[in-house]
Amino acid sequence: MNLTTYQKLAAHYEKYINHSMQAFEKKLNPIISEDEELIRRAAFFVRNGAVSIANYSPQNHTISFVVRDVHNIEVSYNIIEDAFTCPCPMHKPCRHFVASVFYLYQQNESLSTWISKWKSEADLTQLALLRDERSPESWNLLIENFFRKFVSSYPPTSLYVLEFAIHDLKTQVRKSRPFEREWQPIFDVYVNLVLLIKVWPFLTPFAETNMRNRVYHFLNESIDEIDKLLSQLAAKPRLFAADTFYEEMMDLVHHFYFDMDKFVSYRKQVYLSFWDTLVTDKASREKEVSFLQSLEKEEDGFSLNMVLPYFYLTLSRTDELLKAADQIEAGQLLEWVEVCEKALHSSNKNLVNSLARKLLPHISYYLNEVIPNPSRVMLIRRLELLYTTIQLESEELENLYQSFGLYGIQSYSNLLLKEQRYRDWMALHQSANSSLEYAEACGLSIVKEQAPEVLLPLYHHYAMRFVGEKNRYSYKQAVRIWKKMKAVSKKTNDTDYWNAYVDNVREKYRRLRALQQEIEKGNLPL
Repeated sequence: MNLTTYQKLAAHYEKYINHSMQAFEKKLNPIISEDEELIRRAAFFVRNGAVSIANYSPQNHTISFVVRDVHNIEVSYNIIEDAFTCPCPMHKPCRHFVASVFYLYQQNESLSTWISKWKSEADLTQLALLRDERSPESWNLLIENFFRKFVSSYPPTSLYVLEFAIHDLKTQVRKSRPFEREWQPIFDVYVNLVLLIKVWPFLTPFAETNMRNRVYHFLNESIDEIDKLLSQLAAKPRLFAADTFYEEMMDLVHHFYFDMDKFVSYRKQVYLSFWDTLVTDKASREKEVSFLQSLEKEEDGFSLNMVLPYFYLTLSRTDELLKAADQIEAGQLLEWVEVCEKALHSSNKNLVNSLARKLLPHISYYLNEVIPNPSRVMLIRRLELLYTTIQLESEELENLYQSFGLYGIQSYSNLLLKEQRYRDWMALHQSANSSLEYAEACGLSIVKEQAPEVLLPLYHHYAMRFVGEKNRYSYKQAVRIWKKMKAVSKKTNDTDYWNAYVDNVREKYRRLRALQQEIEKGNLPL
């Protein structure tokens, strides 16, 4: 028989090649990561032209292949006996032998179709595991299988690709949710926690590029989803049969917070959310306190036992909580604000009052030296809401608003108006170079009603700002403000002052013809 082509050779031995492929199906399990990688690499060899036939012996029914790996590998395949020789030390079929059989198989059939069908057996196996054995191990196997398929087997080249892969992965995993409604919230929380932990190492490289803010957005969305799912889980009766899952999740959370790297504030948020929802018994919390008190691990300059105040609060260990508050480090302000907010939710106003006052000396430094600018406004808003719940002295409030800088002008303005310190109100907006519109939003109409004379320097400041822009539109705006000054002067009977002011302006800017024309149209003198 004269076989002149590889296609004819593959067609001649098709029955035996299919027998070898069936043996692969029995020996290689798509659920096992090593087997899945073996099939993937063998297919890669074939698709990239790394497999070639070196010799064929029709008498022995033996084909010799050369597979280009790190170096050339020679494989001998006896088709009739389904036997092979390869320098690989593997006992299972090695990737070189599998690639050789794949090379012949694709001459007759679609290799991609065979691989897809082989992988689909993994999904069926996972569903059987979920149905027959509901355990953390089976769910981990499910998640690992899909994670390899969507992420780890094809490492994402951009954060957007990673986000799309995670979305598709969750869509596929969701199809394997338990049918019982009481199990579904547990499954959802478990899956999202495990996925967050598994995707964590992929985020760090992107955070070191210009995608850093996008990474933060992804983390915020992921953690918000976990918090939402935890709330749904907390609203359901706790299943006795689910205790092993709760224990496994807390072990994962403990590993996530204490053993993993980067984004420590996000890890802390997940850690506290799970403690708040899943573990409420006193004994477990006391045990965690003992662990934290002996912990000396630090990350990014912060000790990981910074979560201790949370446990002191939930265990009502007030003396220890206040003692810890006396030793607040400037960089830990945000953690203590969260403790105050939690104490406020528990209606412990006396404790909130004591804790919040201990934060005051650290606010200015934290806002100006520690927290990044995009997060500053949100924290200031949280501080405002916190301090409206306690009775601060006027001087304390003033120092608080001053520490807010430009972001505290409106709150500071309200305080000054409340105390009828109208001249200080005017000086604040003049020094801050506020716009007229912002000053009006901060209560200018109240000052105009109660003490209009103090507004003259501020109005002059706004008018000169428009004159300095040197265009007719700005001159019209300046005249509009001068008319407000004119109305104030008329109301306070300062006619001589006002007319002298107008003459002085006209003399100073006599070369600006357009301005002189607008002043004339405005009929400014009294």
